[in-house]
Amino acid sequence: MRYFQLMAVSVLACLAMTGCTHNDGDIGEWFGEWHLQSIEIDGVADADYDGDVLWKFQNNIVDMVIVEKNGHSREEHFGTCTADDSTLTLDFSHSDDLNAPGTGKYAPPAQTLLPSGVTGLKILKLTSREIILQYDPASGKKIVYTLRKRG
Repeated sequence: MRYFQLMAVSVLACLAMTGCTHNDGDIGEWFGEWHLQSIEIDGVADADYDGDVLWKFQNNIVDMVIVEKNGHSREEHFGTCTADDSTLTLDFSHSDDLNAPGTGKYAPPAQTLLPSGVTGLKILKLTSREIILQYDPASGKKIVYTLRKRG
């Protein structure tokens, strides 16, 4: 009897390790966890950005995570995204019973300088290790985001 219990636990462990990690298929280069290395405003590094944001892509979900320096605290911000050859479109207009549309956990982190709602970012570079995006807000400034793949 003990043999069958051990065998059942082993089979379940194997199934868990090979389970779905891509949630509805492979989304190519975007999939995974990316560290927002830098933010530049009109070609100058944003001195207020501490390098504390991760962007995580899975299926059509983007999860921007603020990771505190102690590594133990994190704050997640959820949106959806779509991409074509030239534009990444972020949608931070979602809501739930506790958060109005585009607020709280459904708003991008303030340090990203991105607004709530739907925002298009130009894809300047997309490889398996690096993403460079450009946001052109109505203020006329040019904001460039450089992300590097983690792991």
